[in-house]
Amino acid sequence: MCRWARWVGRAVNYRLGGPAAGHVSQARARRLPRSFALAAVAAVAVTAAAPAMATGPANMMGINGKFGLAPAPNRQGRSSLYFQLAVAAGHSARSAIMVVNLGTATQTLKIGRAIGITATNGGSAYRPNLQGCAGAGCWVRGLPRLVTLPAHAEERLNFTVRVPFDTSPGQYLGGISAGPDTRPRPVILGSSRKASSRAVVVEDVTIGVAVTVGQLSRLTTRFRIDGVQGTISGPMARLGIRLYNAGQTFAHATGTASCAADGSPHLYAVHAGTILPRDQARIIVNAPGLPEGATLPCKVSLYYGNHQTVTWTGRVRIPGAPATRVIHTANGAYTAIPDGGVPPWAMALIGIGVLILAGIGAVLIRPMLARPRRRQQGRA
Repeated sequence: MCRWARWVGRAVNYRLGGPAAGHVSQARARRLPRSFALAAVAAVAVTAAAPAMATGPANMMGINGKFGLAPAPNRQGRSSLYFQLAVAAGHSARSAIMVVNLGTATQTLKIGRAIGITATNGGSAYRPNLQGCAGAGCWVRGLPRLVTLPAHAEERLNFTVRVPFDTSPGQYLGGISAGPDTRPRPVILGSSRKASSRAVVVEDVTIGVAVTVGQLSRLTTRFRIDGVQGTISGPMARLGIRLYNAGQTFAHATGTASCAADGSPHLYAVHAGTILPRDQARIIVNAPGLPEGATLPCKVSLYYGNHQTVTWTGRVRIPGAPATRVIHTANGAYTAIPDGGVPPWAMALIGIGVLILAGIGAVLIRPMLARPRRRQQGRA
């Protein structure tokens, strides 16, 4: 039996089909210097694309020495890290993206669309459109599904962002992705006699497409704190702040969290990454010094938007480290269980289960032990 794990690169997508599926664009590729290079950092979760490093342009996202994406420069020759478009509901806008082959051989890259999401702990991220289409990623149209580029060449791909007529005012996030049109081979991480663990590393890149519908000055920016929960991670106490974006714009926040313990205040810095409108995140704050098992008065103050503040006050319980005890379940077998967390009937079931297994083992082993004796009697 094999346990499969899927590892993905930062700003990951899989086989995404654009509206012009099956079309392979050609030509219009011009040579680039061989020293042109960039890099993207690998991660185990779906996150936002990493900026390029080495000698690549500042606005390039890519996989080191392989391929990359970048918004095409505008008429003034300026470029950005991602697309920022203002489009009214029922209207459309045109733009272009550059696809670059950084390798030494011809490559065929798949082009697709992605959904903008909020990462679990805050910050914008992207999720591939694996089936159908959803969200602002569907607004991107006119891209080919495949692009074939010679070594050290780039191609400009024009596309259209068309906003549905019934879209509410607000800011929306989609994405354009690129990756090799080949199935990656699994990599063996480890193995044993009964099982092996493998991973599939997908090297895809995503460029964000942020769309503002309506006048930005009239859009609301509003955060709401839905509660604070105390947790323990090893020896470290933590505060989990549930932050909800009830407004219409992308927003992030900074501030402080304070709790009173043993007659003295404990103050901690809070940094909340971008949260998309009508979405939420759980902002984790390390809180050293807070005693385990105590319920403490706490206050959270966050600053965001145009000199706006959101405040939460309440009592937070910091759980104690889980106490365990070891029980003897069978001959040579011991089990660690939460101290006081297992009722007597569960203990009885554990004991009965062990006795049943022992009885089954005795029934199976007894005939095996008897066979040699019968053979010896027959020979005599």
